[in-house]
Amino acid sequence: MRRQTVTLKDVARAANVSPSTASQALSGGGRMTDATRRAVARAAEELNYRPNVVAQGLRTGSVRSIGLHHLHAGDRFASDYFREFVTGVLDGTQAADYDLTLLSSNPQVPRNRVPRVDGVIIADPIADDLRARQLLESGLPVVAGEHLPPGMPGCPVIVADHAAALRAILDRALAHGIRRPAFVGPDANSGWGVLLRAEFLAWCEEQGLPGATGESRFGDMSVREHQAGIEALLAREPATDLLVMSSEPIVRGALPVLEAAGRRVGENLLVACCGDSRTLTMTTPPVTAVDLHPRALGQACAELLIRVVEHEVAPPEAPTVLPAEVHWRASLPHRPATASASVVA
Repeated sequence: MRRQTVTLKDVARAANVSPSTASQALSGGGRMTDATRRAVARAAEELNYRPNVVAQGLRTGSVRSIGLHHLHAGDRFASDYFREFVTGVLDGTQAADYDLTLLSSNPQVPRNRVPRVDGVIIADPIADDLRARQLLESGLPVVAGEHLPPGMPGCPVIVADHAAALRAILDRALAHGIRRPAFVGPDANSGWGVLLRAEFLAWCEEQGLPGATGESRFGDMSVREHQAGIEALLAREPATDLLVMSSEPIVRGALPVLEAAGRRVGENLLVACCGDSRTLTMTTPPVTAVDLHPRALGQACAELLIRVVEHEVAPPEAPTVLPAEVHWRASLPHRPATASASVVA
């Protein structure tokens, strides 16, 4: 025999109050005596009442779901970083009993409606992503996982400490005696790329060293394109003795170019990457890289967004900066005589 569902009206009848009073008592709202509130709670417990979450959502406008947006979300699941970031977001949403909705992503085509979610996490916001801009202007609570590019509407931001990690790499390379550093990373479409390039050039100026730079397109996975970019950089700056690259695809493009040019990575040319992956531990030689702890970053984004959605905190104006860690490998080895390789914000 099918068990009859206990409704809010049943609880109200048992407590001898109206359904609206019962609803307010169970949600912690309304004006009533403590005795009335206790009577409703006791009736709900005795009747084993379970709130109808769909009905609650219709009353409050909440669907208890967080949206996740990325420039090319489907393609990015091939990336260790994005998979870990999504896992971290799930850690945060599941702990709060929220669902996670992966939003459709097409950066050149505007959305035709505001997504049915309580708030949105934008992973790696990019300036010419029309949908990311729409979400920032939608009125929904938004948290960005990584720096916003110049000119995008503002929102709370949670980032890894890229500046400290990059400076640790540059300082280590200086101790090895480098004199001609170069950096290759995303163009001004990426707030992360803007920060890395500015930090690199500021460090070079502080050390009185010439700093060469090359640009890549954020999210470009084409090894062939990156090979051409590195070839152009080396043709322009043949004395380069340190090459810092923002991501694994650029490194994979660079290594065969360096080998063909007779450059011995880890010896007469040092190499480092501003993001880590399992692939970089298996290259020849393994590449020094920054662990951005994407799972912790994703979880922090989800936790902050849910607290904002539930009005527990006001949206913070200053970025929240999480630790990053340099893993020193043979492409730019660590010297034991100096400080720890761990970079903590």
